[in-house]
Amino acid sequence: MFVHLLSAAALTGGLIAGPSTPDPVSAVTTLKYKVGIVNLSTIDLSGLGAGEQKNTAGFTGFFTMTLKDTTGGKALTMVLDSMAIDSATQGRDMLQTAADSSKGSTWRGLLTDKGRIDNLVLVQGGPGAQQFEAVLAGFFPRGAAHTKKKGEVWSDTLSYASTTDAGSTSLKMMTTFTAAGEGTYNNAKALTITTTSVTSSVGSQDGPGGDMQMEGNGTGVGTFYVTKDGTYLGGSNTLDSDIVITTSQAPVPIPLKSHTIITISSL
Repeated sequence: MFVHLLSAAALTGGLIAGPSTPDPVSAVTTLKYKVGIVNLSTIDLSGLGAGEQKNTAGFTGFFTMTLKDTTGGKALTMVLDSMAIDSATQGRDMLQTAADSSKGSTWRGLLTDKGRIDNLVLVQGGPGAQQFEAVLAGFFPRGAAHTKKKGEVWSDTLSYASTTDAGSTSLKMMTTFTAAGEGTYNNAKALTITTTSVTSSVGSQDGPGGDMQMEGNGTGVGTFYVTKDGTYLGGSNTLDSDIVITTSQAPVPIPLKSHTIITISSL
């Protein structure tokens, strides 16, 4: 069940971050990022006579991203160089094994001139890598955030779907961006971009006890930092979600509350 809870968190843990615009004279740009996700969840098993259970899980991934000039934008390759389980209320050894098997997981897509990642596909990877998919789908902002003047507001809707042998995920996130002015991040000058978001998600997973269906809604806030040339420096996003789980093992739907904190920093 704990692995399922992590997956439920990933369904609604999408992150909206700032872009990294490669130097126009360079055909290929390589970027490195650290992505941390902490999920605090409360599952209500009262319908099963077990009451509430609280779980915590934290994991970190180190990514190398390559952008290469192509028609319509940049050909994007994301590689998970390593993944670690930082904390886990349950099943830490099992989760770390899944994380270890995910080293080298690779996604490909197209980063458009408007900052949208189209056709993001996991071309190889272990089960732990799937925890990052919703984050990676919205990693770059939609709209040239670094060109906005203080006080400008814009919005975008992200839709993302993923299917594996173990199940499927579909996420929709509506985000409002605000250019909040200049600031600093890790001692570097940066433009501050704040976000508010509303999410909805559905998903399914196959398990030894049968199929599990998940449906959720959430709201989030974030603060992200980009340089004037568009390089993404880092930031954070917090999402609160209400998820309903149905499974053949339970006679009634199981409610789950999820609080997810996502941080990204460039390396």
